[in-house]
Amino acid sequence: MQTLKEKVERSIQFLIEKVGYWVTPLILNFKDGKNKLLIFYFHGIYESESQKKLNHVDPQNNLTLSQFIEFIDYFLHHKYHFIKPQDLSENLPEDQAYIMLTFDDGYFNNTLAIEILNKYKIPATFFITTKNVLENTSYWWDIVYKYRLKEGKPLEKIREEQLYLKGFKYPFIDNYMNQNFGCKSREPWSDIDRPLNTSELKKIFQNPFATIGNHTHNHSILTNYTAQEVKEELSVSNKVLFEITGIKPLAVAFPNGNFNTQTLDVTRDLGFQFAFTTINKLNSLPHASSRFICFNRFMIQPISIKKYASLNRLGYTPKSLYSDIKKGFMPSKKTQFLNPAK
Repeated sequence: MQTLKEKVERSIQFLIEKVGYWVTPLILNFKDGKNKLLIFYFHGIYESESQKKLNHVDPQNNLTLSQFIEFIDYFLHHKYHFIKPQDLSENLPEDQAYIMLTFDDGYFNNTLAIEILNKYKIPATFFITTKNVLENTSYWWDIVYKYRLKEGKPLEKIREEQLYLKGFKYPFIDNYMNQNFGCKSREPWSDIDRPLNTSELKKIFQNPFATIGNHTHNHSILTNYTAQEVKEELSVSNKVLFEITGIKPLAVAFPNGNFNTQTLDVTRDLGFQFAFTTINKLNSLPHASSRFICFNRFMIQPISIKKYASLNRLGYTPKSLYSDIKKGFMPSKKTQFLNPAK
């Protein structure tokens, strides 16, 4: 149950979002995104709204195919250049605006995005949770979502249960799925909620516009684990991905965006060059000599990109802008790039 304070804050954020729809495009006429990198993360793609209504997956960070095309058209129209992580090892021109697309988890429905990437000739990075791929099992948050929804539970309670489970290691979550939903709950309901299989993942890897990255073996929230356990999660995933693709990933996305100093140290020691969080900020272009870079990413919204893109292009979400206003600061003219290697 939301408190009065939470309701007021949400109302203010909603107002910022509505006002921003009209105001931020005007600001962007005087402030460009040159020398900045905007990164978004997705989970899945629906073929249509009717497929979304089946409720086979948790709809967060998912777009319909038409919304995904609209997303790409929007940024092409505004002259953004789509790049992949490896491009940052080169000296990119500093008078342009850049964007990067990332997909987390490894859903089969990501193949719909591949078709669009091929059409527009733009790159994207796919971060894979390898255990689900090997075992062809549904992701645990989808299991909670679809089974609780089927039971008639309100979305607020479902979110509370998912948040509760994020505080535990995978063995606990695995046992929780068995006790609450049965061992057969891991079986996908359709192509909508299932992961890629190994042959499909290999086919994506062979696509010239796709890059494969590490998303741990068990989708483990790494801040719950010891340094040795973090190393094992990332190493096992690397091993599986190497066996499928023949390439050791250079990039990792931290599940749920959670990381700490220990996580970064292990990630660097394992030889990753790029790490991705879920901090809602712009990235300044890194220097080509940086050996380890940690990227900020914006979460995709399941609505028209035109309703919120201009605020993201300025480096904000309604929540982060409200937070800055509360602290008594105006929107910063400079957004720092998170580079823990320095």
